[in-house]
Amino acid sequence: MTSSFQSAKRTGMRTFITATAILMLLQTAVAPLSGVAAAASSSTNTKVTTASSTTIYKTFQSMLYKKNGLPAADTYLESHIKKVTKHHATLMVLQLENARLKALSAMTDRLLVPNVQDKMIKAYKLNDSFTKLMERTKDSRLRALLQQARDSGYRLVMLEGSLYPIMNYMAFQKYVSYVKPDIKQYINIMAVETSNLAADDGALVIGYQEILNRAMNQERFLNEYPKSNRVQQVKNLMNNYTLYTFYGLNNTPLFDYETNKMTANAQKGYKAVLQRNSSEDSAFLTKLKKFMDVVTEAQFEKTVAVENWLEQNVPVSDYANY
Repeated sequence: MTSSFQSAKRTGMRTFITATAILMLLQTAVAPLSGVAAAASSSTNTKVTTASSTTIYKTFQSMLYKKNGLPAADTYLESHIKKVTKHHATLMVLQLENARLKALSAMTDRLLVPNVQDKMIKAYKLNDSFTKLMERTKDSRLRALLQQARDSGYRLVMLEGSLYPIMNYMAFQKYVSYVKPDIKQYINIMAVETSNLAADDGALVIGYQEILNRAMNQERFLNEYPKSNRVQQVKNLMNNYTLYTFYGLNNTPLFDYETNKMTANAQKGYKAVLQRNSSEDSAFLTKLKKFMDVVTEAQFEKTVAVENWLEQNVPVSDYANY
């Protein structure tokens, strides 16, 4: 595996943790909303007037940008989103996401303070949430900090021996019925990512079929919504999954370092997905099928022919989110 790929993955991990994403393993940057804001609401709703919707929208903004205003803004949005147009609902949900991403770095720093980490890790049990950790600690200040992290839209994860807050996209699920279709699908994609991380400590921790299924969902989004406000985030995400698919990660390479053979589980998983989706119109699966033809001919060994195919068809520099 090339050093550029290794560097990209390290950068990606820190980006995911500090929200400058997904994040993750992701490189989810805070995106401007100009493309959404410029579009006027095309639908009319007899129960919602533009004037009342605008008033709610402005109130939400004033709450969102106050210091530590994320929990209150979220509560306000949840109770008022039924009273606004789909256009304003979409804007507010995206602005809430942006604000959470922007604030994540500061929250990460607060939780990584050695004294705070020590207390958290002492009370932590496997797969604990912020709520569970709050129930176990007797430290009132720590409990208040954990509650603020939870209510600000983050979830708790253990990564490489430390406890981090990451974006909790499941917390956006309550809004998907009110936003535009592309943002609904975007939230669903991101909820899968943050609920079950694809990688940890330089290793893939989900199955090979799951990797392909996620990549296919991302590809469908990009094909269906090429002008979405969140298209770049999903492109970055799919870039990661393309590298996962054709290269693996440092601690779970696609081809074993010692034998140079393709991982048996990857062989089985890729074949199964290709067979199950043989009628799917997918550029990603077409490329994977060609790759499998090459590696099959090479008896699943990383030969010079396989390396040349990868360099020509999946060059790391084209997919690394620097």
